[in-house]
Amino acid sequence: IEKKKKAARLRAERRRREQRRKSILAGAGIILILIILIFAVRGIFGLLSGKKTEEGADITAQTEVSGGQGESLPEAETVPETDPVTETMEEAERLAAMYDYDGAIELLGTLPEASSDPEISAAIAGYEETKAGLVRQDISKITHVFFHSLIVDPENAFDKSRWGTQSDGYNSVMTTISEFKKMLDEFYEDGFVLVGLHDMAHIETTADGTEIMVEGDIMLPEGKKAMVMSQDDVCYYEYMEGAGFADRIIVGEDGKPTCHYVDEEGNEHVGEYDLVPILDRFVEEHPDFSYKGAKACLAFTGYNGILGYRTDETYDPNSDMYDDEKEPNYNIEEDRETARQVVAALREAGYELASHSWGHRDMGSRSLEDMKKDADRWDKNVNQELLGGTCDIILYPFGADVADWHPYTHDNAKFDYLWDLGFRYFCGVDSNQYWVQVGKDYLRQGRRNLDGYMMWMDLSGQRDKLSDLFDDVGAIFDPARPTPVEQ
Repeated sequence: IEKKKKAARLRAERRRREQRRKSILAGAGIILILIILIFAVRGIFGLLSGKKTEEGADITAQTEVSGGQGESLPEAETVPETDPVTETMEEAERLAAMYDYDGAIELLGTLPEASSDPEISAAIAGYEETKAGLVRQDISKITHVFFHSLIVDPENAFDKSRWGTQSDGYNSVMTTISEFKKMLDEFYEDGFVLVGLHDMAHIETTADGTEIMVEGDIMLPEGKKAMVMSQDDVCYYEYMEGAGFADRIIVGEDGKPTCHYVDEEGNEHVGEYDLVPILDRFVEEHPDFSYKGAKACLAFTGYNGILGYRTDETYDPNSDMYDDEKEPNYNIEEDRETARQVVAALREAGYELASHSWGHRDMGSRSLEDMKKDADRWDKNVNQELLGGTCDIILYPFGADVADWHPYTHDNAKFDYLWDLGFRYFCGVDSNQYWVQVGKDYLRQGRRNLDGYMMWMDLSGQRDKLSDLFDDVGAIFDPARPTPVEQ
């Protein structure tokens, strides 16, 4: 019995020791948690105390480095405060660089400091002085140059063993990226400045509702010369796939238009692979190459869609107009919306948009009824569906006008029909230095093609059509081109 009592006392003692041990551990845990919480709270208050309270300044709390050395981490770099006056003056300078002196002066005048700040007053006075010396451009002597899709990979595009006679067409009517960039440099050095067709002249409505075309006042410094630029067939046709061209225009991550390109190995690229992003970059670096932000005029057909998207109803398997010889586009509504977004980005970037007919038709030789049918299809599938119904420019396919050089009259049924569809600007191709006709309610202008054939004709001495633009055509002509270049 005595042994049993002793064993019971030992078990009870062990239980008490175990309970004390657990209590000690629990207490230590609580103390540890409290210590962690205290340091956490101190850290938070330290961070908060280091945060500046003035207009979104940075947090600059210092933290001790482990090891007790007392070193501190460097303070975070403080973002400079925004200076509204400086920003406004920089924007005014950008406007003035593009010859919008009125806009620059008006912008600076909105600053409260305009009348008291000597720097602002001096800037305004400088813009006023420069503006007083501007020269009005003679609308009748404005040249208009145009291009087709630029060749990214000449070795591919000019490979006759691969593309057959199509490569001859590329050689004849296309321009390489290398050539285009050299041309831009020459234009700039010669004092050319891009203007839009709507800068040359604009429609005004009289009190009785009559529309009249009024010449614009393009004012440039002495020695500068206005130039219009355009690009035909900005559609990235199916037949061009894989031949060394960009395949569509997209909106880049910065919200600006750029190009998608697939090389021969199937690698995808996004960047400056056609006229639009190359010209945008050039104007960004040389703002004085653009009059009030003007870029180029881009012309669309309709039968393959526009901008590289198969948006036409002939691709829509649910449309009565579906063409069963075409691969159906089951994402046509998404592609149409994407095309509209690209259109908006192009307009925002300073591009004018134009018709090039629906089926790339020769409007001069086709019957009136055939021309009407084609024009209606373009208006429905491109103008109304994708451009918001606002297009008023037509760049004639093949340069084929609907009349001779005499002024248009509404007795000309083809002109009258196109005018009723909303067109007010009509451009053919004559390859001359300039030809402009301002009618009562329209503007006509001749264009000159800067392509392989035109350069070769000058380079070989068979014509002299480019000497007013280039000192040495041979320095521009891409050595990758097969010669002679046949039309």
